[in-house]
Amino acid sequence: MVKNSHHGGSKTLGKLFQYYLPAKTHRTYSCLHCRAQLANHDELISKSFQGSQGRAYLFNSVVNVNTSAAEERVLLTGLHEVADIYCECCKTLLGWKYEHAFESSQKYKEGKYIIELEAILTLNALQTNQLKLKTTERRGKSMNDILRYLSYLNVQLDHIDQLNIIHVAGTKGKGSTCAFTESILRQYGYKTGFFSSPHLIEARERIRINGKLISKEKFVGYFWQCYNAICNAVQQSTEKEPLYMPFYFSFLTTMMFYVFVHEKIDVAIIEVGIGGELDCTNIIKTPIVCGIASLGLDHVKILGNTIEEIAWQKAGIFKKDVPAITVPQVPSAMDVLFERAKEKHCQLTIAPSLNHYTNYPFSLSLAGDIQEINASLAIQLVFHWLSARAGKSYNELLEAPLSKEILQGLATCRWSGRNESVTTNTATYYLDGAHTTESIEQCKNWFMNSISKQQTSTRNILLFYCSNDRDPEVLLQPLMTCKFDCVAFCSPVTSMTIDGNSHTDTKSSNDQWRAKVDMSGEIGRLSLHVAAFEKLWLSTLENQTNMPSIHCFHTVSQALAWIDDSKSLKPSVLVTGSLYLVGAVLKLLDGNDNDE
Repeated sequence: MVKNSHHGGSKTLGKLFQYYLPAKTHRTYSCLHCRAQLANHDELISKSFQGSQGRAYLFNSVVNVNTSAAEERVLLTGLHEVADIYCECCKTLLGWKYEHAFESSQKYKEGKYIIELEAILTLNALQTNQLKLKTTERRGKSMNDILRYLSYLNVQLDHIDQLNIIHVAGTKGKGSTCAFTESILRQYGYKTGFFSSPHLIEARERIRINGKLISKEKFVGYFWQCYNAICNAVQQSTEKEPLYMPFYFSFLTTMMFYVFVHEKIDVAIIEVGIGGELDCTNIIKTPIVCGIASLGLDHVKILGNTIEEIAWQKAGIFKKDVPAITVPQVPSAMDVLFERAKEKHCQLTIAPSLNHYTNYPFSLSLAGDIQEINASLAIQLVFHWLSARAGKSYNELLEAPLSKEILQGLATCRWSGRNESVTTNTATYYLDGAHTTESIEQCKNWFMNSISKQQTSTRNILLFYCSNDRDPEVLLQPLMTCKFDCVAFCSPVTSMTIDGNSHTDTKSSNDQWRAKVDMSGEIGRLSLHVAAFEKLWLSTLENQTNMPSIHCFHTVSQALAWIDDSKSLKPSVLVTGSLYLVGAVLKLLDGNDNDE
């Protein structure tokens, strides 16, 4: 039996639904798919719960939902009687309602609602790529939508052309390349704008002016200017030409262009989100120069299953008569890049290795061999941009010494979460958001090289997580030679307010632990990590004894507490597999007070 939760009628954001929330601050939570409002921010109890698809929010009450018949279900916190809840407008499964808790400690949840983070729109929710980019058709429409959003913000393509854009795509290293490029141009005295994704801790990281996050006050101000204008446009749209509220990345891309135009920057360094051909950022018509960082297999469900298909998508940012630069690639990918360059009537060149420059060796602030490749690409992007700025054609000058501005920019660049080491009173953390086979291999080499320089031996710990669209066995494979003493698998959630055992030692109770969890949920995901590691250990290593102790944690705060309690003197902890995991660790390590 299905029950309606509310009645009445209201039209808002171009959609009809049963109940409208008159939030004074507009801080409401809405259905991701149809934008029907679900809850007022005042009804939010906690953002730190686990749903069947990962992170979830707990609310006192919700609106515009239908509720199914209740049933007993084993959840992370024990046995509960719950009823699934669905969006009344689009029928999307949102989460569940706690009808009855069998444990006294869980009674406070009765009558409360869990909504999956993937199902709602909030100011800082991260939608999955599968939801954001569900079909190629939708991705193409989102580019056209961004042009419409910007027109309602009085931003035209001519304004965007005046940003003197450097546009960079790639699988691994595009963010670091952009960071190097921005740092160098800032040393030359130019006012820079830098757009990157994803963020590690907060959304403000994605939009930087002169290397710094825009202030919270400015971010909020720009947000509401964009949000209100787009809302008005959506409300005024017609059935013949409908306009819908943007997805998260589309909104931030729109906001980025709006901010950069209003901040009157000299140069915009823009990192592609996913792919290139159909990426939201690819509304740019006349960038100054384009770059393609190292390519590999990633986002295959969206971009294609082969390196050639991925190269084709990345090269979609090439523009007629706009120079393009790439780095050495596998031959098949390089062939596609040159074919696309010919198709789009642009000249493609390959950045030289760093040791070709007269000043080499010189200091790079970012560690790891891959950063030499990224730095050389950044240098070439800067050379092309400066030449265009001066109205000159670019001639490659490897023999000339690099300027002091370039050397200073390379030496002082900051790019958090990539080959980054942080030392605390209890451990040394080596953090890298590697999430492809190639980048994990680079990460492993960096970690092994770093710990080889330590004067005293210590325990080595792996803290690992990878998202649902990636195979943990594939990503763990390169790390098997690191000889970790302990391996910990952890959801990329900083903390949560549930009780019960938050840490399970799988070495002694692996089978029992697996039997207790819901395999469709996040803890089920961790059990797949455990199984992958055990399989690799038994199949690839000659010494099948002395398997590292394996641990699982629901939250990063629990994992760090366990590391702090380690009997080893300052263990070396490699954190990798996911930028979201790295971001959660950094958030707890630095207190999230940094505006750099």
